[in-house]
Amino acid sequence: MRVAVRRVNEWDAPSMLKIYKPYVEQGGVAPEETAPTLPEYVQRIDRWTYGRGWIMTEIDSATAGFCLLTERGVDPADKFTADIQLYVSPAYLRRGVGTSLYALMLDMMRIANYRKVTAHIRLPNNAAVKFHEKMGFAPLGETDGVLLMARAIEPDDPAAERFTKPYLIEAADYEAARERAASLVR
Repeated sequence: MRVAVRRVNEWDAPSMLKIYKPYVEQGGVAPEETAPTLPEYVQRIDRWTYGRGWIMTEIDSATAGFCLLTERGVDPADKFTADIQLYVSPAYLRRGVGTSLYALMLDMMRIANYRKVTAHIRLPNNAAVKFHEKMGFAPLGETDGVLLMARAIEPDDPAAERFTKPYLIEAADYEAARERAASLVR
């Protein structure tokens, strides 16, 4: 089995949209009511990959899942918090894909000097709540059937004035984190 956990690029949009679209169609699981078109999704990838970050896990060259950081629910003045979203193909659930994605993203966030990450979970979803608890998140409160969870991050540079963009992270740090994340997939 060949596993890669890596940054996303525009060419990944079709396989990622196939995973994302059912989450949107389930209603309330994704943060929007209708799935974007492929060109819209490519624009998002371009914006978020070079902004906060967007990564994916591939197993034998097939997209197994992806996660991204956004500003959803984050105070615009807060330069050290991001909201994380995770989407895994049903065919790859319970194989460590989500864990691999969070492992790499949390390592990248630590290196990039973030202080906190949040996640919005549509309830009821015990599996998602337990997964986030396993990853170090704690509940902050519930509003309109959505549980807000958060996790503190110990930054590499506590004196940094803002987070470092993902593509500016040192290659050696990124590669070590990628290899560690890939080893978590079963």
